[in-house]
Order: sequence, then C-alpha cells, then structure tokens
Amino acid sequence: MDTYLLITKFSYIGLFTLLILGGLGVPFFPEDLILISCGMLISFDIIKPIPAIPIAYLGLVISDSLLYYAGRRFGRKIITNKRFEKIISPPKFLLLERKFIKHSTLIMLLGRLLVGFRAQVFLLAGITKVSFSKFLIIDTFGSAVVLTIMVSAGYIGGRFLENVKKGILYMEYAVAILAIVVIILLISYFSLKHLTKKYITGNNFKD
Repeated sequence: MDTYLLITKFSYIGLFTLLILGGLGVPFFPEDLILISCGMLISFDIIKPIPAIPIAYLGLVISDSLLYYAGRRFGRKIITNKRFEKIISPPKFLLLERKFIKHSTLIMLLGRLLVGFRAQVFLLAGITKVSFSKFLIIDTFGSAVVLTIMVSAGYIGGRFLENVKKGILYMEYAVAILAIVVIILLISYFSLKHLTKKYITGNNFKD
C-alpha cells in the first residue's frame, strides 16, 4: 500500500475520532474547525466526499447521542461531576432547565446549530428525559445542516487557496517570461546600437 493510500485510509479514522472527541467537549478539538478541515481536504483531493461526509455525519450524531445518554444515565448527579462541570455548571443547568421544559424542541435545534451551546443542551435533554426518538430526529436534522454549511465552507476555502496558489505560480511564470523578454530586448538594443555606431563610424572613415 503506497503512502497516498495510507494517508487516505487513516484520514477517515482520524476524522471520525476527532469529531467524537470534539463533540464530547474535549479541548483543542473544535467540531466546526474539524468539519471545515474536512471540506478543505476534500477540495485538495486528499480524501473523497464518499465516505468522508457520511463518516463525519455519523461522528456528529454519535457524539451527540453519547452526551444525551450520559445525561439520561446519570441524571442530575452529572452536574456535580468534575468531568462535566466545565460543560454545564449547576447555575447554568437551573437557568437552562426552566427554558428547556417549555421550548425543548427549539432549544435542541438551536443547540445543534450554535457553537459552545451543544454539549450543554444534549446533556440537558438526557437529564430531563426527552424521548430518544425526538432527540434523534432533531439532532439528525441539525447535524445535516451544520455538516453542509461547514464542509461547504471548507471546500470553497480550499478551492480559493488552490486558485491563489495557481495564480501565484502563473504570476511567477509570467515574471520569469517577462524578465527573459526584457533581457532579450536589452541585449538586442545594445547590440543594435553598437552595430549602428560601428557602421556610422566606418562610413565616416571612408568618406
């Protein structure tokens, strides 16, 4: 197996792993940045849209479902757990819970779309015993929207950078050709000037 195939193979595994970690709130792995990077890798033809996009989509839904399950499994006890207190503190939980009871559908949808709000909402959905079917329907829709926006942004950005790179390369070629043309013109000019001067001097001498 050559190097390109190795990079391609492990890129998919890495993409899935990073999305799981980012979705669970692990620092240094922002979910949106990973999706944008996915789009850029597709534009550079390092990975293919299929299976990259389905894998990324699966990573989003699974990471969200794990947070939902953690909230449903441990309930309110999870708020006092040191591992989760950075995601949702007791004051934040009380504030969100009041609003969540009245507007759970809207808040879950916004939670999927808004950066820095997702993990809190998914934990809250589990803690408040929202049905998994309702959670899954909203999350799969929201994940599809986020995936489309972020991967498309990365792809467009990647194509732009590729065009800029090509533009710089073309510019370098143009400058090199222009330099060659200028050198040829200068050589021709001075050669012609020298020959003209020599011819005139020769004619004056004969006269």
